[in-house]
Amino acid sequence: MLFNTVPFLVFYLLVLVVFHLVLRSWSARKSFLLAASWLFYASWNPVLLLLLVATTWANFHLARWIQRARGDASDAARRAWLLMVGGLTVNLGLLAFFKYGAFFYLSIADLLPLPPPPRFLAIVAPLGISFYTFHAISYLVDTYRGLRPPTDRFTDFALYIAFFPQLIAGPISRWGFFGPQLSKPPPVGPAAVESAAMLLAVGLLKKVVCADALGTFVDQVYGNLDRAGWVEILVAFYAYAYQIYFDFSGYTDIAMGLAALFGLRLPENFRHPYVAENPSEFWRRWHISLSTWLRDYLYVPLGGNRKGALRTYVNLFVTMLLGGLWHGAAWTFVGWGAFHGAWLAAHHLLAKRRAPRTPLWVRRVVTFHLVALGWVLFRAGSLATALAFLNGLVAGRPLWDGFPLGTVALLAVGVATHALSLRWQLPALWFRVPPVLQGAVYGAVAILVGLFSARSGGFIYFQF
Repeated sequence: MLFNTVPFLVFYLLVLVVFHLVLRSWSARKSFLLAASWLFYASWNPVLLLLLVATTWANFHLARWIQRARGDASDAARRAWLLMVGGLTVNLGLLAFFKYGAFFYLSIADLLPLPPPPRFLAIVAPLGISFYTFHAISYLVDTYRGLRPPTDRFTDFALYIAFFPQLIAGPISRWGFFGPQLSKPPPVGPAAVESAAMLLAVGLLKKVVCADALGTFVDQVYGNLDRAGWVEILVAFYAYAYQIYFDFSGYTDIAMGLAALFGLRLPENFRHPYVAENPSEFWRRWHISLSTWLRDYLYVPLGGNRKGALRTYVNLFVTMLLGGLWHGAAWTFVGWGAFHGAWLAAHHLLAKRRAPRTPLWVRRVVTFHLVALGWVLFRAGSLATALAFLNGLVAGRPLWDGFPLGTVALLAVGVATHALSLRWQLPALWFRVPPVLQGAVYGAVAILVGLFSARSGGFIYFQF
């Protein structure tokens, strides 16, 4: 069930009604939310729900064993460490098998004479496995580090892993953020409902109206690179940058709005990333929950910036390389991660030198274009397609079938919202609008979403 479909709307409204109007105790409400989340996941693949439940049960008990080992004076550190390493091995092993098994096998087969890949490598990767695996890993590591004790309630931990608004594509929550919310019934007052309504409206508008319209044009260009003109390729270059932003930030807005109506908060994941003036700032604004996860559970354990300049550059590169691979089993994602890793390392190197400081607008423009250049690798289905796109961008024929006015108009919307964010806090301004006008805007959004929903597709990050 996609967030932007009628079946999901019916499912969500039923869950919301039972949650608020039928169930009274907080314990019963949490159990019901967990059952609804598992049902939501089973609607994609009932068999793979068993894997989700099994890994949830295993990680729940592993964390408790780690906690007990930490509290035992006899050789506690070693046993706790072994349990944590075992948990990481199981979680990462399952992720590697389901998501990367065929990729690694075929990559080796390009170098060595191997038989055809076995049938078990052709199994479809479980939906959302990258996200719920990272939830589990952070839970185990934080328990080992003593940052927060694990819960004794399986229902709470299972809901943390499987809460359906964030199960498929995040944001990636930490137990320290989500867990305390489950200790007592959170209030859902008029202010929370108003904020949730705004998030849902903005998210659906971003996804159904903006992202999918841009995606139609991008797909046409990438699917006909041999016939596309230079202008079309140039517009597609910018269009995909805003398509993926509208799509993923739209998903996050919807997820936050859905969670808020249950009284639960999800972490912020986007902060107008295209106003960043360098790659470090971009990753503080884009997919914040992933970038902070990579920092805390990969970059810092590798040594961070504590072991000299050269080691810092290597750690940055390795972190982003693996972050690129996390997105998908393809060399294009590896290349995208390597691009960002090299760029971050170069930025840190140059930041230490006293070079003349360029104007702010120049830094923002350059940063955006380098980000968009990286998105070419992210979008292309192969390295050959990426090279063909870049070749058309540099030396393509100047003809085109017609100027894509609608696409350019949507790009203007993306640029305008980022520019306005530098001057005003748009959500705060929205809450000052009279309720009657708010209602009229919501009605217009509902009409637009209804008109565009027939051609709306899945979210880009569902594939990760």
